[in-house]
Amino acid sequence: MKKYLPHIALIPLVIMALTPPWSVQLDCKINGLFWLWMVFISGFLTFLYFNFKVSIFLKLFLLWCFIGCFLSRAPYMSFTMFWSVIACAYYYLLCKQIEDFTPVKKAIQTIFFFTILLFITQGFGKDTLLNFNQKTPVIVGLIGNRMISSSFICILAPFLISNPLNWIALFIISFITWSSGAVLAIGAGFSIYAWNKFKRFRVLIVVLAILAPVLLALHKGTFYEFNKSGRGPAWARCIKLSLGHPQGYGVGTFKLIFPVLSNDLISTLGHNPSPHIDNWEYENTKGRGLRWGQAHNAYLQILFETGFLGLGLFMAWMISIVLKIVRNKEYLKLAGLVIVATNAMTAFPDRMPQTALILMMLFAWFEHKEIICGKR
Repeated sequence: MKKYLPHIALIPLVIMALTPPWSVQLDCKINGLFWLWMVFISGFLTFLYFNFKVSIFLKLFLLWCFIGCFLSRAPYMSFTMFWSVIACAYYYLLCKQIEDFTPVKKAIQTIFFFTILLFITQGFGKDTLLNFNQKTPVIVGLIGNRMISSSFICILAPFLISNPLNWIALFIISFITWSSGAVLAIGAGFSIYAWNKFKRFRVLIVVLAILAPVLLALHKGTFYEFNKSGRGPAWARCIKLSLGHPQGYGVGTFKLIFPVLSNDLISTLGHNPSPHIDNWEYENTKGRGLRWGQAHNAYLQILFETGFLGLGLFMAWMISIVLKIVRNKEYLKLAGLVIVATNAMTAFPDRMPQTALILMMLFAWFEHKEIICGKR
């Protein structure tokens, strides 16, 4: 059975990875029988998780997320979104049983090739699949705008970088998407890789890896946007709100609560005073300004939703994975983890349905010691 386990695990991963851009809206039928049933089952599965051989920090993080639903400022949303947290946790458990990740790597490489094809067709204005009759591509790559597409590529990267040619493709795509965050993530990962691979040129490669995203950011005016009308003010407000509510606002509540508490931010006013841009509505809540549906920083969003205890438990789990990789001297995996961790500082790969299962597969692979010549 274990022989077919990678293929079984790949079915939902590939389906989700190839999901076109979509939006989901909750149907608020509070205390419906199905809803209550799912809440009870997810609670049971939370406690059942303590019987499996996974990190204690992950177990406690899962439990705290469920407890946080009761403390949430939007409990219906938290309990409902917690179902996806449970699904990811058990998918990770399934991936932990995989002994040979070769089929997984081949599948990820295939997705990467397909994405490259879309980038090429879009670059030549020949994409009549996702951008039919659009002079300027609305969708870049598989799933969304340039930032989202570059984040998707960064999450694929750890399974790709064992092939040196993929490094070239990753850098090219990160520049094509015009994403400073992607260039920073790929550059940070390559620095780790180069530090152990090309010892003579360590300093030069690291300097170039730092300069590339800095120069791109300066050319784009990213630093000005960050401080005046971009992520900077939103991140500062996120921290301030978290300090005022240290237990967290509840899983999945950022996109509803943060915009309501941040209408005064200059960064949420946008550059165009058109009412079509300034007014927004989500569920039964209305507001003005550019609605921050995501924090564009996975760590701050986890802090906002699960509080300081939740973020602490999550980071403890991540540190345990890093220590295991270093102990096994698997520096290529470390480079991949750095790419993912750096990308999570400027994007939201944990909130994208296309990448959520890939992340769970990655975490399982990071903790798995590769089999070499029949020995672990």
